[in-house]
Amino acid sequence: MSRARSLLANAGLAAASLLVGALLVEGAARAWVSASLARARRQTPPLPLSRYHAVLGWDKTPGASQNVHRSEFDITLQFNSKGLRGPERDYAKPAGTRRVLILGDSFAEGYYVDESQTVRAVLEELLDGEACGRWEVINGGTIAYSTDQEYLFYKTEGHRYGAEAVVLLFYYNDLYYNASALGPGGEPKPYFEVDGRTLVPRNSPIPAPTKGLLNRQEPGMPAPKPWRGSIALRLLSNRTVDGSPRLHGVLARLGLVEPVSSEPPKEYWPFGRDHAREVNDMWERTHRILAALKTDVESHGGRFAVLYVPVRFEVNDAVWELSRQRYRMGRRWDRDVVFERLRAVCEEAGIPLVDPRDELRRQETSGAPAYYTHDVHWTVAGNAVAAHALEPLVRSWLACRG
Repeated sequence: MSRARSLLANAGLAAASLLVGALLVEGAARAWVSASLARARRQTPPLPLSRYHAVLGWDKTPGASQNVHRSEFDITLQFNSKGLRGPERDYAKPAGTRRVLILGDSFAEGYYVDESQTVRAVLEELLDGEACGRWEVINGGTIAYSTDQEYLFYKTEGHRYGAEAVVLLFYYNDLYYNASALGPGGEPKPYFEVDGRTLVPRNSPIPAPTKGLLNRQEPGMPAPKPWRGSIALRLLSNRTVDGSPRLHGVLARLGLVEPVSSEPPKEYWPFGRDHAREVNDMWERTHRILAALKTDVESHGGRFAVLYVPVRFEVNDAVWELSRQRYRMGRRWDRDVVFERLRAVCEEAGIPLVDPRDELRRQETSGAPAYYTHDVHWTVAGNAVAAHALEPLVRSWLACRG
Protein backbone atom coordinates (compact mmCIF):
# COMPACT_ATOMS: atom_id res chain seq x y z
CA MET A 1 0.00 0.00 0.00
CA SER A 2 2.84 2.37 0.86
CA ARG A 3 4.43 1.63 -2.53
CA ALA A 4 1.18 2.58 -4.29
CA ARG A 5 1.01 5.79 -2.29
CA SER A 6 4.62 6.54 -3.20
CA LEU A 7 3.99 6.01 -6.91
CA LEU A 8 0.88 8.17 -6.75
CA ALA A 9 2.76 10.91 -4.91
CA ASN A 10 5.59 10.82 -7.45
CA ALA A 11 3.11 10.98 -10.32
CA GLY A 12 1.38 13.93 -8.70
CA LEU A 13 4.70 15.68 -8.15
CA ALA A 14 5.71 15.09 -11.78
CA ALA A 15 2.37 16.41 -13.02
CA ALA A 16 2.65 19.48 -10.80
CA SER A 17 6.21 20.08 -12.03
CA LEU A 18 5.08 19.85 -15.65
CA LEU A 19 2.21 22.23 -14.96
CA VAL A 20 4.47 24.75 -13.23
CA GLY A 21 7.01 24.46 -16.07
CA ALA A 22 4.31 24.98 -18.70
CA LEU A 23 2.98 28.01 -16.83
CA LEU A 24 6.48 29.49 -16.60
CA VAL A 25 7.07 28.97 -20.34
CA GLU A 26 3.68 30.48 -21.15
CA GLY A 27 4.35 33.45 -18.88
CA ALA A 28 7.74 34.05 -20.48
CA ALA A 29 6.21 33.85 -23.98
CA ARG A 30 3.48 36.34 -23.11
CA ALA A 31 6.01 38.71 -21.52
CA TRP A 32 8.22 38.58 -24.63
CA VAL A 33 5.29 39.28 -26.96
CA SER A 34 4.07 42.12 -24.73
CA ALA A 35 7.53 43.72 -24.71
CA SER A 36 7.82 43.41 -28.51
CA LEU A 37 4.44 45.04 -29.09
CA ALA A 38 5.26 47.83 -26.63
CA ARG A 39 8.53 48.53 -28.45
CA ALA A 40 6.66 48.66 -31.76
CA ARG A 41 4.22 51.21 -30.36
CA ARG A 42 7.08 53.37 -29.09
CA GLN A 43 8.74 53.27 -32.52
CA THR A 44 5.66 54.25 -34.52
CA PRO A 45 6.79 57.26 -36.59
CA PRO A 46 4.94 60.59 -36.86
CA LEU A 47 4.71 60.07 -40.63
CA PRO A 48 3.55 56.72 -42.06
CA LEU A 49 6.12 55.14 -44.37
CA SER A 50 3.58 54.46 -47.10
CA ARG A 51 0.69 56.50 -48.46
CA TYR A 52 -2.09 56.24 -51.02
CA HIS A 53 -1.19 56.94 -54.65
CA ALA A 54 -3.89 57.11 -57.33
CA VAL A 55 -1.66 55.66 -60.08
CA LEU A 56 0.64 53.28 -58.21
CA GLY A 57 -1.64 52.17 -55.39
CA TRP A 58 0.87 53.30 -52.78
CA ASP A 59 4.24 54.98 -52.60
CA LYS A 60 6.64 56.11 -49.88
CA THR A 61 6.09 59.23 -47.79
CA PRO A 62 8.73 61.94 -48.40
CA GLY A 63 10.72 62.67 -45.27
CA ALA A 64 9.42 59.66 -43.33
CA SER A 65 11.81 57.85 -41.01
CA GLN A 66 11.43 54.76 -38.85
CA ASN A 67 13.44 52.15 -37.02
CA VAL A 68 12.89 48.65 -38.38
CA HIS A 69 13.63 45.94 -35.85
CA ARG A 70 13.67 42.24 -36.63
CA SER A 71 15.35 39.34 -34.88
CA GLU A 72 18.16 39.45 -37.46
CA PHE A 73 18.62 43.18 -38.06
CA ASP A 74 17.92 46.59 -36.60
CA ILE A 75 18.18 49.55 -38.98
CA THR A 76 16.81 53.04 -39.52
CA LEU A 77 14.81 53.52 -42.69
CA GLN A 78 14.66 57.07 -44.01
CA PHE A 79 13.24 58.55 -47.21
CA ASN A 80 14.43 61.70 -48.92
CA SER A 81 12.28 64.65 -50.02
CA LYS A 82 11.15 62.74 -53.13
CA GLY A 83 10.14 59.65 -51.18
CA LEU A 84 13.13 57.51 -52.18
CA ARG A 85 15.68 55.75 -50.04
CA GLY A 86 19.13 57.24 -50.52
CA PRO A 87 20.80 60.66 -50.77
CA GLU A 88 18.95 63.76 -51.91
CA ARG A 89 19.11 63.93 -55.69
CA ASP A 90 17.63 66.58 -57.98
CA TYR A 91 15.80 65.49 -61.09
CA ALA A 92 18.29 67.50 -63.15
CA LYS A 93 21.51 65.55 -63.53
CA PRO A 94 24.71 67.44 -62.64
CA ALA A 95 27.08 68.07 -65.53
CA GLY A 96 29.50 65.21 -66.13
CA THR A 97 27.45 62.75 -64.07
CA ARG A 98 26.26 59.35 -65.26
CA ARG A 99 23.14 57.95 -63.66
CA VAL A 100 21.69 54.51 -63.00
CA LEU A 101 18.10 53.97 -61.83
CA ILE A 102 17.17 50.80 -59.95
CA LEU A 103 13.56 49.62 -60.04
CA GLY A 104 12.08 46.84 -57.94
CA ASP A 105 10.37 45.82 -54.74
CA SER A 106 11.75 45.43 -51.21
CA PHE A 107 14.94 43.78 -52.51
CA ALA A 108 15.70 47.03 -54.34
CA GLU A 109 14.48 49.29 -51.53
CA GLY A 110 16.63 47.34 -49.09
CA TYR A 111 14.73 48.11 -45.87
CA TYR A 112 16.52 45.18 -44.22
CA VAL A 113 20.08 46.66 -44.32
CA ASP A 114 21.59 50.07 -43.66
CA GLU A 115 21.33 52.41 -46.64
CA SER A 116 25.10 52.28 -47.17
CA GLN A 117 24.80 48.50 -47.63
CA THR A 118 22.02 48.45 -50.23
CA VAL A 119 22.50 47.42 -53.86
CA ARG A 120 22.19 51.12 -54.74
CA ALA A 121 24.96 52.29 -52.44
CA VAL A 122 27.37 49.43 -53.15
CA LEU A 123 26.92 49.75 -56.92
CA GLU A 124 27.49 53.51 -56.76
CA GLU A 125 30.69 53.00 -54.78
CA LEU A 126 31.96 50.41 -57.27
CA LEU A 127 31.22 52.62 -60.26
CA ASP A 128 32.51 55.79 -58.63
CA GLY A 129 35.91 54.20 -58.23
CA GLU A 130 36.54 55.01 -61.89
CA ALA A 131 38.94 57.87 -62.48
CA CYS A 132 36.74 60.02 -64.71
CA GLY A 133 33.37 61.57 -63.98
CA ARG A 134 30.85 60.99 -61.25
CA TRP A 135 28.23 58.26 -60.94
CA GLU A 136 24.89 58.46 -59.17
CA VAL A 137 22.67 55.45 -58.54
CA ILE A 138 19.02 56.20 -57.72
CA ASN A 139 16.96 53.75 -55.65
CA GLY A 140 13.47 53.56 -57.16
CA GLY A 141 12.52 50.39 -55.27
CA THR A 142 9.34 50.23 -53.19
CA ILE A 143 8.28 47.42 -50.91
CA ALA A 144 5.65 45.05 -52.38
CA TYR A 145 5.69 46.54 -55.89
CA SER A 146 5.29 44.19 -58.83
CA THR A 147 6.57 44.75 -62.37
CA ASP A 148 3.43 46.63 -63.45
CA GLN A 149 3.86 49.20 -60.66
CA GLU A 150 7.58 49.50 -61.39
CA TYR A 151 6.73 50.25 -65.03
CA LEU A 152 4.20 52.88 -63.98
CA PHE A 153 6.68 54.39 -61.52
CA TYR A 154 9.17 54.83 -64.34
CA LYS A 155 6.55 56.45 -66.58
CA THR A 156 5.32 58.87 -63.91
CA GLU A 157 8.45 59.58 -61.86
CA GLY A 158 11.54 57.53 -62.63
CA HIS A 159 12.23 58.92 -66.10
CA ARG A 160 12.61 62.41 -64.61
CA TYR A 161 16.04 61.48 -63.23
CA GLY A 162 17.49 61.14 -66.74
CA ALA A 163 19.23 57.83 -66.03
CA GLU A 164 21.29 56.42 -68.89
CA ALA A 165 20.91 52.91 -67.42
CA VAL A 166 17.78 51.44 -65.82
CA VAL A 167 17.90 48.07 -64.05
CA LEU A 168 14.81 46.22 -62.82
CA LEU A 169 15.17 43.64 -60.04
CA PHE A 170 12.77 40.77 -60.82
CA TYR A 171 11.49 38.45 -58.07
CA TYR A 172 9.41 35.33 -58.66
CA ASN A 173 6.23 36.66 -56.99
CA ASP A 174 6.11 39.54 -59.49
CA LEU A 175 4.48 37.04 -61.82
CA TYR A 176 1.48 36.42 -59.59
CA TYR A 177 0.95 40.06 -58.63
CA ASN A 178 1.30 41.26 -62.24
CA ALA A 179 -2.04 39.50 -62.75
CA SER A 180 -3.63 40.69 -59.52
CA ALA A 181 -5.75 43.71 -58.57
CA LEU A 182 -4.47 43.45 -54.99
CA GLY A 183 -0.97 43.68 -53.55
CA PRO A 184 0.56 41.27 -51.01
CA GLY A 185 -1.08 43.14 -48.13
CA GLY A 186 -4.50 43.21 -49.80
CA GLU A 187 -4.25 46.84 -50.94
CA PRO A 188 -5.75 47.77 -54.33
CA LYS A 189 -3.14 48.11 -57.06
CA PRO A 190 -3.09 48.78 -60.80
CA TYR A 191 -2.63 45.94 -63.24
CA PHE A 192 -2.68 45.33 -66.99
CA GLU A 193 -4.58 43.02 -69.26
CA VAL A 194 -3.17 42.07 -72.65
CA ASP A 195 -5.22 42.67 -75.79
CA GLY A 196 -3.21 41.17 -78.61
CA ARG A 197 0.16 42.75 -77.87
CA THR A 198 -1.31 45.86 -76.27
CA LEU A 199 -1.33 46.55 -72.54
CA VAL A 200 -4.72 47.70 -71.26
CA PRO A 201 -4.61 49.39 -67.82
CA ARG A 202 -7.12 48.22 -65.24
CA ASN A 203 -8.05 49.36 -61.75
CA SER A 204 -6.76 52.81 -62.61
CA PRO A 205 -7.01 55.27 -61.03
CA ILE A 206 -6.97 53.45 -57.72
CA PRO A 207 -9.99 54.35 -55.55
CA ALA A 208 -9.01 56.41 -52.53
CA PRO A 209 -8.98 54.28 -49.35
CA THR A 210 -11.52 54.92 -46.64
CA LYS A 211 -8.76 54.49 -44.05
CA GLY A 212 -4.98 54.81 -44.05
CA LEU A 213 -2.79 52.25 -45.78
CA LEU A 214 -1.00 49.64 -43.77
CA ASN A 215 2.39 50.92 -42.66
CA ARG A 216 4.24 48.08 -44.35
CA GLN A 217 7.50 48.45 -42.45
CA GLU A 218 5.83 48.34 -39.03
CA PRO A 219 8.85 47.40 -36.89
CA GLY A 220 7.00 45.17 -34.44
CA MET A 221 4.67 42.31 -35.14
CA PRO A 222 0.91 41.90 -35.05
CA ALA A 223 -0.33 40.40 -31.81
CA PRO A 224 -0.08 36.63 -32.33
CA LYS A 225 -3.28 34.67 -31.97
CA PRO A 226 -2.99 31.97 -29.30
CA TRP A 227 -3.08 28.34 -30.41
CA ARG A 228 -5.32 26.34 -28.07
CA GLY A 229 -5.22 29.33 -25.73
CA SER A 230 -1.41 29.38 -25.59
CA ILE A 231 0.98 32.04 -26.89
CA ALA A 232 3.92 29.67 -26.32
CA LEU A 233 2.35 27.06 -28.62
CA ARG A 234 1.69 29.78 -31.22
CA LEU A 235 5.36 30.82 -31.18
CA LEU A 236 6.40 27.16 -31.43
CA SER A 237 4.04 26.74 -34.39
CA ASN A 238 5.46 29.80 -36.15
CA ARG A 239 9.03 28.62 -35.66
CA THR A 240 8.62 25.01 -36.82
CA VAL A 241 6.30 25.55 -39.80
CA ASP A 242 9.18 26.61 -42.08
CA GLY A 243 12.25 25.63 -40.08
CA SER A 244 11.31 21.98 -39.51
CA PRO A 245 8.26 20.88 -41.52
CA ARG A 246 8.50 17.22 -40.47
CA LEU A 247 8.68 18.11 -36.77
CA HIS A 248 5.78 20.50 -37.31
CA GLY A 249 3.75 17.66 -38.79
CA VAL A 250 4.43 15.44 -35.78
CA LEU A 251 3.56 18.22 -33.33
CA ALA A 252 0.40 19.02 -35.29
CA ARG A 253 -0.77 15.42 -34.96
CA LEU A 254 -0.26 15.77 -31.20
CA GLY A 255 -2.28 18.99 -31.21
CA LEU A 256 0.65 21.12 -30.06
CA VAL A 257 0.93 23.33 -33.17
CA GLU A 258 -1.53 24.53 -35.77
CA PRO A 259 -1.85 22.25 -38.81
CA VAL A 260 -1.00 23.96 -42.10
CA SER A 261 -2.07 23.26 -45.62
CA SER A 262 0.44 21.39 -47.76
CA GLU A 263 -0.88 23.26 -50.81
CA PRO A 264 1.81 25.66 -52.08
CA PRO A 265 0.80 29.34 -52.15
CA LYS A 266 -0.36 30.71 -55.48
CA GLU A 267 2.82 32.77 -55.76
CA TYR A 268 4.68 29.44 -56.15
CA TRP A 269 2.59 28.23 -59.07
CA PRO A 270 5.17 29.29 -61.71
CA PHE A 271 7.61 26.72 -60.24
CA GLY A 272 5.14 23.87 -60.88
CA ARG A 273 3.43 22.29 -63.86
CA ASP A 274 -0.14 22.62 -62.63
CA HIS A 275 -2.26 25.74 -63.22
CA ALA A 276 -0.73 26.13 -66.69
CA ARG A 277 -3.44 28.51 -67.93
CA GLU A 278 -2.99 30.91 -65.01
CA VAL A 279 0.80 30.75 -65.16
CA ASN A 280 0.88 31.35 -68.92
CA ASP A 281 -1.31 34.41 -68.38
CA MET A 282 1.12 35.71 -65.72
CA TRP A 283 4.02 35.30 -68.13
CA GLU A 284 2.22 36.95 -71.04
CA ARG A 285 1.46 40.04 -68.95
CA THR A 286 5.00 40.14 -67.58
CA HIS A 287 6.49 39.79 -71.07
CA ARG A 288 4.47 42.72 -72.41
CA ILE A 289 5.21 44.90 -69.38
CA LEU A 290 8.97 44.32 -69.65
CA ALA A 291 8.91 45.02 -73.39
CA ALA A 292 6.92 48.23 -72.83
CA LEU A 293 9.30 49.36 -70.10
CA LYS A 294 12.30 48.74 -72.37
CA THR A 295 10.66 50.85 -75.09
CA ASP A 296 9.93 53.64 -72.62
CA VAL A 297 13.48 53.66 -71.24
CA GLU A 298 14.94 53.78 -74.74
CA SER A 299 12.61 56.63 -75.71
CA HIS A 300 14.26 58.63 -72.91
CA GLY A 301 17.75 57.82 -74.18
CA GLY A 302 18.50 55.03 -71.69
CA ARG A 303 19.33 51.34 -71.77
CA PHE A 304 17.37 48.70 -69.88
CA ALA A 305 18.33 45.43 -68.17
CA VAL A 306 16.87 42.96 -65.68
CA LEU A 307 18.62 41.47 -62.64
CA TYR A 308 17.11 38.19 -61.49
CA VAL A 309 16.45 37.92 -57.74
CA PRO A 310 16.14 34.23 -56.82
CA VAL A 311 14.07 33.11 -53.86
CA ARG A 312 16.39 31.45 -51.38
CA PHE A 313 15.46 27.86 -52.23
CA GLU A 314 16.75 28.44 -55.77
CA VAL A 315 20.31 28.81 -54.47
CA ASN A 316 20.27 26.76 -51.26
CA ASP A 317 19.76 22.99 -51.41
CA ALA A 318 18.80 22.64 -47.74
CA VAL A 319 16.12 25.33 -48.02
CA TRP A 320 14.83 23.70 -51.22
CA GLU A 321 14.49 20.39 -49.38
CA LEU A 322 12.62 22.06 -46.50
CA SER A 323 10.26 23.70 -49.01
CA ARG A 324 9.67 20.37 -50.74
CA GLN A 325 8.85 18.78 -47.38
CA ARG A 326 6.45 21.50 -46.31
CA TYR A 327 4.53 21.66 -49.59
CA ARG A 328 5.04 18.04 -50.66
CA MET A 329 6.64 19.14 -53.91
CA GLY A 330 7.22 16.20 -56.20
CA ARG A 331 8.90 15.96 -59.57
CA ARG A 332 6.40 18.35 -61.10
CA TRP A 333 8.17 21.21 -59.31
CA ASP A 334 11.34 22.75 -60.74
CA ARG A 335 13.25 25.48 -58.92
CA ASP A 336 15.05 26.60 -62.10
CA VAL A 337 12.02 26.99 -64.35
CA VAL A 338 11.19 30.62 -63.46
CA PHE A 339 14.67 31.82 -64.36
CA GLU A 340 14.74 29.79 -67.58
CA ARG A 341 11.41 31.17 -68.70
CA LEU A 342 12.43 34.72 -67.78
CA ARG A 343 15.58 34.26 -69.83
CA ALA A 344 13.49 33.27 -72.86
CA VAL A 345 11.25 36.33 -72.37
CA CYS A 346 14.24 38.65 -72.10
CA GLU A 347 15.92 37.13 -75.15
CA GLU A 348 12.78 37.63 -77.24
CA ALA A 349 12.43 41.22 -76.02
CA GLY A 350 16.14 42.01 -76.47
CA ILE A 351 16.65 42.71 -72.76
CA PRO A 352 19.97 41.81 -71.08
CA LEU A 353 19.42 39.52 -68.08
CA VAL A 354 21.94 39.46 -65.23
CA ASP A 355 22.09 36.15 -63.35
CA PRO A 356 23.68 36.27 -59.85
CA ARG A 357 22.60 32.75 -58.83
CA ASP A 358 26.01 31.06 -58.92
CA GLU A 359 27.63 33.67 -56.70
CA LEU A 360 24.63 33.72 -54.35
CA ARG A 361 24.88 29.93 -54.13
CA ARG A 362 28.56 30.19 -53.21
CA GLN A 363 27.78 32.90 -50.69
CA GLU A 364 25.13 30.72 -49.04
CA THR A 365 27.76 28.07 -48.26
CA SER A 366 30.17 30.62 -46.79
CA GLY A 367 30.28 31.92 -43.26
CA ALA A 368 28.24 34.96 -44.33
CA PRO A 369 25.05 33.73 -46.07
CA ALA A 370 23.40 35.85 -48.75
CA TYR A 371 19.93 35.55 -47.17
CA TYR A 372 18.58 35.95 -43.67
CA THR A 373 17.31 32.82 -41.95
CA HIS A 374 13.90 34.10 -40.84
CA ASP A 375 13.45 36.98 -43.29
CA VAL A 376 13.27 36.28 -47.04
CA HIS A 377 15.60 39.13 -48.02
CA TRP A 378 19.29 39.51 -48.74
CA THR A 379 21.82 40.14 -46.03
CA VAL A 380 24.61 42.68 -46.46
CA ALA A 381 26.51 39.98 -48.37
CA GLY A 382 23.57 39.33 -50.70
CA ASN A 383 23.28 43.01 -51.59
CA ALA A 384 26.99 43.11 -52.36
CA VAL A 385 26.69 40.07 -54.66
CA ALA A 386 23.91 41.77 -56.64
CA ALA A 387 25.85 45.03 -56.96
CA HIS A 388 28.99 43.26 -58.16
CA ALA A 389 26.91 41.29 -60.68
CA LEU A 390 25.51 44.51 -62.14
CA GLU A 391 28.73 46.51 -62.29
CA PRO A 392 30.30 44.98 -65.45
CA LEU A 393 27.16 45.46 -67.56
CA VAL A 394 26.55 49.04 -66.41
CA ARG A 395 30.20 49.96 -66.84
CA SER A 396 30.26 48.51 -70.36
CA TRP A 397 27.20 50.57 -71.28
CA LEU A 398 28.49 53.83 -69.85
CA ALA A 399 32.20 53.46 -70.38
CA CYS A 400 34.45 56.28 -69.31
CA ARG A 401 34.92 58.64 -72.23
CA GLY A 402 37.80 61.01 -72.69
